[in-house]
Amino acid sequence: MIGKITNSRNEDMKVLAEKYVVKTSENYRGLSYCDIITTWQRWLLSEDPDQNQYGDILFLRGSVGYHKDSSKFFQSSFEILQGTAILVPIITTHYNLGETYRGRTIRNERQLRKAVREHVNAAGPIWSTLEMKYARPMTVRIVSDMELFRVESMPFELNISEKNPFLNKMDEPNYPGKHTALVSGYFILLRDLPPLSYRIRFGGYGMDGFYTESLYGIEIQSGKKKIEDLSGRNFTPLHLMQEKKKTISSSSRNLS
Repeated sequence: MIGKITNSRNEDMKVLAEKYVVKTSENYRGLSYCDIITTWQRWLLSEDPDQNQYGDILFLRGSVGYHKDSSKFFQSSFEILQGTAILVPIITTHYNLGETYRGRTIRNERQLRKAVREHVNAAGPIWSTLEMKYARPMTVRIVSDMELFRVESMPFELNISEKNPFLNKMDEPNYPGKHTALVSGYFILLRDLPPLSYRIRFGGYGMDGFYTESLYGIEIQSGKKKIEDLSGRNFTPLHLMQEKKKTISSSSRNLS
């Protein structure tokens, strides 16, 4: 078992222990969900979105380019080190200032938020499951209440690369250059999963016949680096005074 597993409120399938999921009210290593999904959207429309790892976060994606075909799904696999977080973008949308929405040009932040919120409001049903490969594989729901993981960014600068492979594969074409954008949707950040083999399946339906589904095989390897802390052993104020080290003098100035 990877931790305490609780029953879902609405389904028979069990739910992953909460300690492995970053709440939207939390920061992950100084980054909020807003920070992370902003970086994710920049990555998705960058020159090389196949470079999935951003620092110690692995970015996943949906079945871009096949979002009208429920008979197809995106499949990929990765090996990562223990301690790497995993961002699961269940269903997402983004808009830029200057784009057209329902026949009108988006001219300000209020209209930008209205466009993305209406798109996210239209989503459903959606799903996200995690399979753990023990001797007898077990599949759990990642969270019990997906609505708690609906997030929305602040407006941000989005630089769309002319070499991005998805320019004409989303609901609307993406035009290279700098834009002011906003991204929203259902995102889940997983953390501290133990070394094991996993399969993550996620997807959902959206506005105007949109469909996305992905299946990722992820092998988490042990080897999480832990920094040795000498505090309280050799490194105490008294020990420093007893060592033969040269003192660095500082001179104070009157800055008033």
